Amino acid sequence: MTPLRLLPAAIAATLALTATTLAGAAERRIVTVGPPVTELVFALGDGGSVVGRDTSSHYPQPVNGLPDVGYMRALSAEGVMSLAPTHVLAIQGAGPETTLDQLRALGVTVEVVPETPTLAGLLDKVERVARLLGREAEGRRLADSLNRDLAALAAVAAQAGTKDGAPVVLGVVGGGPGGLMAAGSRSVPAALIAMAGARNALEVERDYVPMSSEAVLAAAPDILLVSRSLIDRSGGLDPFLATPQLALTPAAKTRRVAVVDGALLMGLGPRTAEAVAELTRVQGISPQGQP
Repeated sequence: MTPLRLLPAAIAATLALTATTLAGAAERRIVTVGPPVTELVFALGDGGSVVGRDTSSHYPQPVNGLPDVGYMRALSAEGVMSLAPTHVLAIQGAGPETTLDQLRALGVTVEVVPETPTLAGLLDKVERVARLLGREAEGRRLADSLNRDLAALAAVAAQAGTKDGAPVVLGVVGGGPGGLMAAGSRSVPAALIAMAGARNALEVERDYVPMSSEAVLAAAPDILLVSRSLIDRSGGLDPFLATPQLALTPAAKTRRVAVVDGALLMGLGPRTAEAVAELTRVQGISPQGQP
């Protein structure tokens, strides 16, 4: 048999890939798309099977050393297939759908995980991903832990709310070049706000709406919920609070801002309690229920 090192490079690469694929036929090679899904796979103990992730997935730290297959809504079949995946686990909204169909046609198992911004939706997501990975026991433990932590935070917030009333929180995200969007009632920030015992500033039946000065002033938010990356892109907290739509709000005047990792605003996942805890902290509520 001709030694592999003597073959032309292209043929050698093809044979090497074939040999690797045959040798690892029983191994799972996962590409994760969307921070909640990526974080769940690692939290459930299957991070060693992940061979690639999308641009927005940066947690936990090891994922940053993995190949990036691109923006979650603009995936290409070629880019994903270059990693020879057996599975693609993607959050709802990833795509385009034609790319996912192409991957299925090429024999890749593609699973789209629903994003329902409620506690029940989060627990269902954990169960679904755990089942897909064959890690049901780990899924039950993670779901129980999340349920326990979020219930404790909700109880503390409810106790404080009976005394002081629920604060109004405005979720703010970047909406393109120079634009800002406010979180409506069907968004992930709205779910976090509700879990923290607060009221969403804009109760519109939308995910996000363009942020107008009139609507924000009328809502009079006590607290702003925003990503750390948006603060950085604005040049810091002071320039962000000086944004015309926000400058005259009670939240800007008192500088009450809950700043969280942007991934926590993109979907509910293993770190959801972190965002809820930050909101309760900014409200002046400690984990022990003491202001």
